[in-house]
Amino acid sequence: MIDRLLEFTARCLAGDRTGHDLRHARRVLANARLLQAGEGGDLRIIEAAAVLHDCADHKLFADTEAQRKLIRSTLLGYGYSEAEADHVDYIIANISYNKGENRPLATREAQIVRDADRLDAIGAVGIVRTIEYGTAKGRPFYDESGSEETTIAHFHEKLLKLKDLMHTATARRIAASRHAFLETFLQEFDDEIAGRS
Repeated sequence: MIDRLLEFTARCLAGDRTGHDLRHARRVLANARLLQAGEGGDLRIIEAAAVLHDCADHKLFADTEAQRKLIRSTLLGYGYSEAEADHVDYIIANISYNKGENRPLATREAQIVRDADRLDAIGAVGIVRTIEYGTAKGRPFYDESGSEETTIAHFHEKLLKLKDLMHTATARRIAASRHAFLETFLQEFDDEIAGRS
C-alpha cells in the first residue's frame, strides 16, 4: 500500500525543485517509522500521512482543498476507512510550520508526522533543502545588508527554532545533534564571510 501512495506522491510532486519532492517524502517516512518505534501510534496512519503530507502544501499548490479531496478519495480507493482518511487529512491540514505557529495536535500520530517532517528541515539535509528552496524562489543566499529576504535569514526565522518545537522525546534527542550541526555551519559561514578563517 505504501508503494502505491509513494507513486501517487511522485505524481503530485513531479518536477519539484524546492526540496519537497519524493526523496523528502521517503525521508519523512523513514523518520516517522523511527519515531513510531519509540513513541507508539498507529503505523498505518503515520506512514500514509508521512508519505502524503506535502501533496496539499499551500507552498506548492494553489488549491489545497482540491488536493485534500484528491488525497482523501485516493485513500478511500486504496482501502483506507473513512475514519483513517479523516485522520490522515487532519494531519496533513495541521503539519505546516506556518510562520512559527505551533498549535497543539490532537493525536500522537500527528505529533510524530510533524516531528518527522521537521527533522528533515534541520541538520545536513535541512541545509541542502533550505538552499534548494531559496534557489527555486530566486532568493540570494545572503547579503551584507542583513535583508530578511535571503536564504540565510530562513535559518534564523525557522530552522534554529525547530529543536524546541518537537513533540516527542525521540525527536528531541535526534534534533539536538542536527541543531548543533546547523549552529556549526552558521558559525563557519559567518567566520568565512567576515574573513576570520
